[in-house]
Amino acid sequence: MQSNTRHASWRELLAAPAPASHIVQIYDSDDFLVAGVSFFAAEGLRRGEVVLLTGTRAHLLEVHRELASQGFDADAAIQEGQLAVSDAEETIDAILSDGAVNPERFHAAAGEALAKASCDARFSGARWWGEISNLLQLQGNPRAALFAEQLGDALAKKHGVTILCSYLFDRFDPQAYSGMLRDVCGVHSHVIPAEDYVRHRLAVNRAIAEVIGEIKGPLLQSLLSWRGLSCDLPSSQALLFWVRDTLPEHFQDVLSRAKAYQFQEPA
Repeated sequence: MQSNTRHASWRELLAAPAPASHIVQIYDSDDFLVAGVSFFAAEGLRRGEVVLLTGTRAHLLEVHRELASQGFDADAAIQEGQLAVSDAEETIDAILSDGAVNPERFHAAAGEALAKASCDARFSGARWWGEISNLLQLQGNPRAALFAEQLGDALAKKHGVTILCSYLFDRFDPQAYSGMLRDVCGVHSHVIPAEDYVRHRLAVNRAIAEVIGEIKGPLLQSLLSWRGLSCDLPSSQALLFWVRDTLPEHFQDVLSRAKAYQFQEPA
C-alpha cells in the first residue's frame, strides 16, 4: 500500500515538519483545531521560526489563550515580528473576484508575507497556518477552496514554508470519500485524519475484520498494489480509501462501524 506515514502522532509530524510540507488537519471539534494549531505555532516559536496564523477571530483568540497557557507571550512575539496574525474572513474578501480566487490578489494577501518571513535572517524558517480554504468550502465554494490550496502549495515550495490547513469534516461521511475529503487530501503532502491515531487504527481494523474478514490472498495483493493517494497519511485512513475504491459494497458498513468504535468508551 503506497499511502502510509512514518509519524506515530500528529504532534510528531507538526513538531518538525520538512520545509515546504503542506499538511491538512481534519477536525471535528474546535478543541482539536486549537490543540493542533497552538502546538504547531508553539513549536515554531520555540524553534526560532516565524509563525503566521490566518484564522477566524474566534479561533485566533483560542489559540492566543492556549499559547499563553504554555508560557508564550504572543503579543511580544507579534511586536518582535516572529508572530503575525490575520483574519481569514477578511483575507477571503481580499482574494476573491466574482466568487473565484484571483491569483494576483492571493499573492498580495499571502505570498508577499510568506516571502518576507522566509527571507528574515533573524529566524530559522517559517510556518503558516490558515483556514481560508476551509471557510470557502463551508461557504459552498469548493472550487475556490481547492484553487487556494494549489496556490498555497506553490508558495510553500517556492519559499520553503511549512503550511498547515484545518478543515471541518465528518471523516465518517461516506459521501466525502468520493468528494471534497478525497480532493482535499490529494492536494496536501500530509494528512492528519484524527486526534488519536491509535484509537482510529483500532476502530478501523475492528470494523474491517468484522465486515470483510482477514485481508489475505487476492485481497492482500489488491491492498499491496493499490496506488492510493499520493499524500502521507496514517495506514488506518489509507485503508478506508482502499475499501472505498476496491470494495465499495462494504464501504458504508465499514465506515459506520468504525465510527461507532471510534467514539466508544474504552473497556
